[in-house]
Amino acid sequence: MLEQKLGRYLNEIKERKKDERVRLQVKILQRQLAERKRKMPMGKGTYGKTKGRPPAKKSSLTAKQKTLPKSLQAKIMKSKKK
Repeated sequence: MLEQKLGRYLNEIKERKKDERVRLQVKILQRQLAERKRKMPMGKGTYGKTKGRPPAKKSSLTAKQKTLPKSLQAKIMKSKKK
């Protein structure tokens, strides 16, 4: 009876060690994946950590905004510079 219990305990210990090994392997793989994601481009037209292309610069007012009064156009341009 004691031998059976000892055998069961040994099996449990072996399984726990296997579980610990698996957990360690998972952690290692997660770190490697995170490292790859940090190094590799994330999409079309990218370099390093940034994703996607930078937005186009809006230099001035649209055609519809140019028909507005000058004071309103000035306010719009002021808000765009912020």
